[in-house]
Amino acid sequence: MLIAGSALARSDDRDQPMDIRADHSRMTQGSGKEGGVTVLTGNVKVTRGSMKASAAQATLYQHPDKAKDAKGNDVSNQVQRVVLTGKPARLQEISDDGDKVDSSAERIEYNADTSVAVLDGNVSVIREGRSEFRGQHMVYNTQTGAMESGNTDGSAPVHIVIQPKAKPAAKPAAAPAKSAADGGAG
Repeated sequence: MLIAGSALARSDDRDQPMDIRADHSRMTQGSGKEGGVTVLTGNVKVTRGSMKASAAQATLYQHPDKAKDAKGNDVSNQVQRVVLTGKPARLQEISDDGDKVDSSAERIEYNADTSVAVLDGNVSVIREGRSEFRGQHMVYNTQTGAMESGNTDGSAPVHIVIQPKAKPAAKPAAAPAKSAADGGAG
């Protein structure tokens, strides 16, 4: 969903450069089996293609050297996990079908290896013109679209609004035929 891409974000966003801005950054280079960690604080803004994120703090965890994904591809030093925090942290995306998706939560964590995003604290996900979700917790698999929220004891209720399908625009009425009295051929 976040930096590495999602089912909601444009599929070509992952191929775009990542532009990161913040008031302060602290980077720890990875070595051997340890991946690098970058902590960004103050007015954090991340843009990658159509995806825009903002937060008070962002932590980016990278894969270590010689890391491979499940398909055997080299993912050395690529971002493996992103954690955004704020009051709230925000994420805006445009889907391949043109829908605008706005998400916010106090904490948004995305794991590129599992394609799972976890949103916690005052969660709001709005897919413009389609649906709204509000609650305290959401787990979302960006590959399959599976979503789980709330809990079974009712202590973290959810609120979902699904918009009706838009009706097609009415066709304009045909102009009436002119009669001979109106100067038409009739």
